[in-house]
Amino acid sequence: MKNIFVSFVLPAYKAAFLRKAVDSILAQTYTDFELVIVNDASPENIEDIVLSYHDDRIRYYKNRENIGRKSLVAQWNHCIDYAKGEYLVLASDDDIYQPTFLEECVNLAMKYPEVDLIRSRVLQIDSNDSVIGVDALLPEWTSKYEYFYYWMTGSAFVCIGNFMFKSSALKSNRFIDFPCAFGADSASTIQLSQKGVANTKEMLFCFRSSSIHLSGSTVLYKEKLLANTMLFSFLYHLDYSLPENELDKFYFSFLTPTRLYEKCRYDYY
Repeated sequence: MKNIFVSFVLPAYKAAFLRKAVDSILAQTYTDFELVIVNDASPENIEDIVLSYHDDRIRYYKNRENIGRKSLVAQWNHCIDYAKGEYLVLASDDDIYQPTFLEECVNLAMKYPEVDLIRSRVLQIDSNDSVIGVDALLPEWTSKYEYFYYWMTGSAFVCIGNFMFKSSALKSNRFIDFPCAFGADSASTIQLSQKGVANTKEMLFCFRSSSIHLSGSTVLYKEKLLANTMLFSFLYHLDYSLPENELDKFYFSFLTPTRLYEKCRYDYY
């Protein structure tokens, strides 16, 4: 664990905030990482931006065709195969990492080597970098039941980029593919929470909401509804047995069909 090597994997299509995203990664206080940038056959000036950097930690690839147009999650799974690190962060072309994000996540990975998932708290920002939302504070370590409970109650903000994954576990399971990646972050992290989740105390990841962000789309309602149905079908079939721990028994109660239906119906509306 002394020589942890991390891969930041950044599927790139939008150029508007790409430089800010790359700058935030290269400014990490923990420096033993690679940055894999994969241009998804973008019509924008992705390549010009990437080639303007002279940092030997950057590895650049360009897809022959736009994979994300057919399936954004397929693009994620394609990109992570380039990663060489023991741990992996799937970055975005518009989000921002605080300088100590990686340092704190690596510290947690060393403290809890059994977990496959390390989660940073999230600060939500708009296109002008102004704060528009904050994340709840989760315990430093949560069981899979507790993590699911915080997700069900809306306490844990989930947006894929605020996680550091154990590469072997992620590559073995792959990201779960739902239409336009809606709900894929939730399902994938719940799947990888089997050995618990380690959580940072500080908000070290900035999730950007903007007019060009897919999650903020006001036209993909059909895709969102289908993805929501697929997500809750996945959750309904989770193979979770009744735990012995009293608190986990309480968290487990949120896995009932009735509670899942209520949450699913709420998310539809």
